Amino acid sequence: MKDNTPIIIGVGQAVEPIPQDLTTAASHADMAGRAAQAALKDADILGAEIDWLGNVRIFSDSSPAYACPFGGPDKFPRAVAARIGASPKHAIYDVLGGQSPQTLVAEAALVLSSGSVKTALIVGGEALGNMRAAQRAGIPLNWSEKNEGDWTDRGLFNGPMIMSQTEMSHGLIDAMMYYGFIETALRLKTGRTVSEHRDYMANLIAPMSDVAAKNPMAMFQQSFSPAEISTVTPANRNLISPYLKNMVAKDGVNQGAAVLMTTVAHAKSMGVAEDKWVYLRGHAEAQENLMLDRSDLSRSLAMDLVIEAALKAAKAETGDIDHTDIYSCFPCVVDQAATQLDRKSKPMTLTGGLPFFGGPGNNYTLHGICEVVSACRQNPGSLGLAHGNGGWMSKQAVGIYSTKWADGDVFADKDKMASEISAQEVPGQANKPSGSANLESYIVQHKRGVPVGATVIGRLSTGERFYAKLQDSNLDILTELADGKLDNSSLQVEPGIPANKAWLA
Repeated sequence: MKDNTPIIIGVGQAVEPIPQDLTTAASHADMAGRAAQAALKDADILGAEIDWLGNVRIFSDSSPAYACPFGGPDKFPRAVAARIGASPKHAIYDVLGGQSPQTLVAEAALVLSSGSVKTALIVGGEALGNMRAAQRAGIPLNWSEKNEGDWTDRGLFNGPMIMSQTEMSHGLIDAMMYYGFIETALRLKTGRTVSEHRDYMANLIAPMSDVAAKNPMAMFQQSFSPAEISTVTPANRNLISPYLKNMVAKDGVNQGAAVLMTTVAHAKSMGVAEDKWVYLRGHAEAQENLMLDRSDLSRSLAMDLVIEAALKAAKAETGDIDHTDIYSCFPCVVDQAATQLDRKSKPMTLTGGLPFFGGPGNNYTLHGICEVVSACRQNPGSLGLAHGNGGWMSKQAVGIYSTKWADGDVFADKDKMASEISAQEVPGQANKPSGSANLESYIVQHKRGVPVGATVIGRLSTGERFYAKLQDSNLDILTELADGKLDNSSLQVEPGIPANKAWLA
């Protein structure tokens, strides 16, 4: 083994229940700092050793919908570094997306193996739970701070956009809307009724809640039966069809996670015990097409490709994976991974999953990596898979981990996967759709459990796809649509400004 082989030497997580005294509530940077401190303690080294820090972007800096009214650090990575006595030469604030923790681990591995960096920290933290509780209670908090030192803010995106102007014109700005389209397309593809598909989703994710109930780092330590997930109640209301509240990620959390990395040579020089060492055995990342430019609305080709490529880089097959944590923001993601990995009867999470463990924004996958690393340490020689997902199954990243090293290139060919994604057969988009069309997928939006509107994806006789706002806003029609009673309906569509208009024919 080469001295410059990158290894994980420390992992740490932090969680804070919403405190009774909200004036003491931890901030986003506090949660990240606590996790970073735990990772340093795990490796038994000091923060001064860190010379590269990759910070996952917090949700409050990712979308106006999550803006923090209490301010925040002017240089978030430097605020975290200050909490652990670190002065890294490189301080990076990454792009948004749940793929970013895994891509940062891969980036750290590359800079470590190059010799330009000796010790790297990947860290993130969220305090949306505290933020919202203080807002509701009218407690004025001040989380603003200024920090010295250079940093790199990569902004919200790098590479192709995951949302088009057409989608924004149709009001499609919420992740749940896109996942609703994917989930409904999956239901229609499998021939399930809405009730049958809700039961399917509930049975798929209910075991995750059992994991969360036993995980001290979970924000919501509660076990749910499938019936409690699939049954409509005032507490488990309809959100956006076909989702009920207990089926989707819960972002009101106070959680942080951190991963500490170095090289074999530097770990030896610092005296880090070898039973702490975990290797990145395989890594793959890719970006999917826009929603209407996917060959199959019910799944992500990019996700299939990165799982396959990461396994190949790790010289492993699906049956070799012992521990798995899948980004579980919505059931369709879990379904695709479970199908590809042939794990529908095996655990798909080590944390408890985003609906139950908690959904700490872009940083969830870092918690998954922490749990995978811990599981690999407890079972030397075993293989663990951590999956990160950004957008609407848009940006994908997978890492394979083990205490056992295997020689070779651990990084899958990104260009090859990008070419395969670009080459998928797509139907094209209709700029000004008009005439008769088939209903391919849809969502029904609810407010306080009551349907208030619908958006459809249709296909013209030419095969081209389009979005349109359904003009049949009658409560009975929307209810029947949400209940799956109008699945085989045809559409009439006409172009509109800003959104196309459709009617059930």
